[in-house]
Amino acid sequence: MSPRPIPILMYHAVESAVRPDKYKHFYVTAKEFARQLKELKSRGFEAITLDQLVAGRAGGPLPAKPIVLTFDDGYQNVLSNAHPMLTEVGWPYTIYLVSERIGSRNTWVEPEGYEATALLSESEISQLAASPLVTFGTHTATHPKLDQLPSDTAREEIVRGKQQLEEKLQRPVHHFCYPYGHFNDSVVALVREAGFVTATTTQHGRVLATGENLLCLPRVSIYHVPPFSLTYGPGALNFRWRVENRKDKRPFRGE
Repeated sequence: MSPRPIPILMYHAVESAVRPDKYKHFYVTAKEFARQLKELKSRGFEAITLDQLVAGRAGGPLPAKPIVLTFDDGYQNVLSNAHPMLTEVGWPYTIYLVSERIGSRNTWVEPEGYEATALLSESEISQLAASPLVTFGTHTATHPKLDQLPSDTAREEIVRGKQQLEEKLQRPVHHFCYPYGHFNDSVVALVREAGFVTATTTQHGRVLATGENLLCLPRVSIYHVPPFSLTYGPGALNFRWRVENRKDKRPFRGE
């Protein structure tokens, strides 16, 4: 594996237009995403799959500056806005699907006062599944906070999400993502028991060459930052800092 720490970028929705300020952590605009891809390519990054990341840790070949792209929840606008750009540059990426919300909306945000956003339908998932660039992972069956559930219920969410997705896709699903980034040692053990190869968190950091728990992988959260922001600084510089320079903030790496 490359001695350089590998960023796994965490995206959610890719919207056509700017949303109200309270949604800023849930999306980037399509224009932002286009600029970010251009920035990554200009800085020498090359996207790899999670499977390639795992193989690289076992000594397999990797590019000089690998990066992994992930999209949580499975928003419909990832197909309409992000997929064409990623297809054009030939970069692979992973979408984490909530198996019992396919064709619906992310209604889990509504109790917190947010409007729900459309999720991919089965036919749209089939369209994406035909692309060699797309890997699907699971984000549980209904998107609960796993560390707040009884163990048997958490296990059911993890296993059911995997089984339902494998049935829809007719292929194995090896990659998992913790909803809300909530996990603990017990939840990690359940994910391991279910047979997942990797699991991603919301903890900020980059994947190290050694000493990394594949079931507690850190990511770099990417969200909407205007071109000029008093809070975050210039959008392009903020993106570059997040990807390459922000310090590892992981409070927990699992057993």
